[in-house]
Amino acid sequence: MRVVLFAYHEIGAAALEALLRSDADVAAVFTHRDDPGEGGWFRSVARIAAEHGVPVHAPDDPNHPIWVERVRDMAPDGILSAHYRSMVGPDMLAVAPGKCWNLHASLLPKYRGRCPINWVLVNGESCTGVTLHEMTERADAGGIIAQERVEIDADDTAATLTSRLVEATGRLLDSALPSLADGTAASTPQDDSEATTWPGRCPDDGLIDWANSAESIRNLVRAVTHPWPGAFTWAGDRKVMVWDSVVMPGAPGVAAGTILSVDPLTVACSEGAVRIDAGQTADGVWSTGANLASELNLCEGMRLGRSAPVAAPRKRSVLILGVNGFIGSHLSEQLLAADYEVFGMDLRATNIAHLVDREGFHFVEGDISINREWVEYHVRKCDVILPLVAIATPIEYVRNPLRVFELDFEQNLRIVRDCVKYGKRIIFPSTSEVYGMCTDESFDEDTSNLITGPISKQRWIYSCSKQLLDRVIWAYGAKGELDFTLFRPFNWIGPRLDTLDAARVGSSRAITQLILNLVEGTPIQLVDGGEQKRCFTDVTEGVDCLFRMIDDTTGRSSGKIINVGNPVNEASIKALAEMIVARFDQHPLRHRFPPFAGYRVVESGRYYGKGYQDVQHRRPSIRNAKRVLDWVPTISTEDSVARTVDWFIEDHVRTLAASPACTEAPTGA
Repeated sequence: MRVVLFAYHEIGAAALEALLRSDADVAAVFTHRDDPGEGGWFRSVARIAAEHGVPVHAPDDPNHPIWVERVRDMAPDGILSAHYRSMVGPDMLAVAPGKCWNLHASLLPKYRGRCPINWVLVNGESCTGVTLHEMTERADAGGIIAQERVEIDADDTAATLTSRLVEATGRLLDSALPSLADGTAASTPQDDSEATTWPGRCPDDGLIDWANSAESIRNLVRAVTHPWPGAFTWAGDRKVMVWDSVVMPGAPGVAAGTILSVDPLTVACSEGAVRIDAGQTADGVWSTGANLASELNLCEGMRLGRSAPVAAPRKRSVLILGVNGFIGSHLSEQLLAADYEVFGMDLRATNIAHLVDREGFHFVEGDISINREWVEYHVRKCDVILPLVAIATPIEYVRNPLRVFELDFEQNLRIVRDCVKYGKRIIFPSTSEVYGMCTDESFDEDTSNLITGPISKQRWIYSCSKQLLDRVIWAYGAKGELDFTLFRPFNWIGPRLDTLDAARVGSSRAITQLILNLVEGTPIQLVDGGEQKRCFTDVTEGVDCLFRMIDDTTGRSSGKIINVGNPVNEASIKALAEMIVARFDQHPLRHRFPPFAGYRVVESGRYYGKGYQDVQHRRPSIRNAKRVLDWVPTISTEDSVARTVDWFIEDHVRTLAASPACTEAPTGA
């Protein structure tokens, strides 16, 4: 029988050795690169294969079409997987239909999933085993071909149990391989109603909760003791590894975690007590529990576990460059409400005047291209960095493309490098415009191509600048030098979106230009008939998504690109204009403004300049936002437009009332 083996770790090594003992022809071994961080205590599948002249591969993606094709060319009679850490996908399974098998270190259907050897010990099981089963697209769910039962001794650790499971693997395969080879092996379907599935484990899962019973704590210790990362507790602010423990009688009425004696070191639990026979501080050496107690100056009556901090914890701090802008001003409000400390810089404070005197808000008037020392100091000081400066508009791309490049790429690159230098998390605003002329129905962060037009279309310099910086940020992250999240806002609208003065000089978003036309009594100009479609997102929902990235202390959004938009709210610019006109006409202050002057169709080249080009639709996929941040927008375009129009009208009337030249004339001029 010609076999391709996917294998790693001790069970994988045992599977390879069984194949080599048999008459099987091992065409190739797929494994993982040996990780020095795992201690190197288990045998290397790659080394065993190489010593026997078997070709070895360690691809990042074993299911890539290239590898599927290579395995197909090997013409295997069967595929065997043993403790391989990646799922073998459907295309690879199709290479040897009905003859793909997996070895799993439990008695299936119990303990499907990850780390079964550790979990059976954590849960205090009395037996486990090894299962050979058919591989399907569902993990560990295929029909059972053979099982070998292994009893769990009271003193077993993960290491000793692994050793006996390795022996069981050899026996099981020695018995089963002949029937696999001649096609006589039969399988029995698993009873899914009896199935249990367990997740992977990480070092933090070794934290001891003294409120558990002494038996369950001892089970945790033996499940993760050396060479696994180990169970641990805290003595004040010092981390203490617990390598070996014994269940002892407890003391009635004593709080869990209380030290009952220091020689031997014995700690009360919710039921019974645990004697620590071997342990180690993070910076110490392996020693007895009594030595640990002496080293840490422990005494009877003290309690283990994290102690309360002496001082109140420091607030998390966020640096927002461009804090006065549309996004920055709204985000600052939400951060302050959540008790964050906000440091902000901008050229002015018109949108954040109501925040300047708030506790926890620190504003400096400045320019990121001039006040470099202040920026670098605060990058080093703050926990999260948000550069929101220089989000350009179509006319700016065409009128002053070099300035757009200098601000959006060169100045922001300095900030990115500061974050790398000081090890700071950056949440960076990309733009929906990086997708350019992409033809996908929905723009996906991970799969959609980024397509821009010819060089003569200067409109794309913003998109290219942002895209290049996205790629630089991603590259730093891939090297492990930068903790980042890229977010791409899709047409956020709401109060404080722009100013009407910005619209007068052509440097605002489309909705502000439309409102300006109504305020001044000039025709609404529909560029190319207003047929372009966009998906409009309420700023409160967009900022909520952004806040979830900032407040993500578990790292779920790290290294991700996240579209932030509302794919349901797709409308043409013409339809948007009609919504704005309808809301404008309903407003109680409508009489203060000139009559509606109608619509005028204008060519994009004439309106923006000859270097302009754009795509007709821009609809986001928000798969990442849903999966990573549990974020789904619900506010309709109509509701967002109503809030936006009302704010502009009322802000304009307030501005007129404050002006010395104010009159009661119904004009917006």
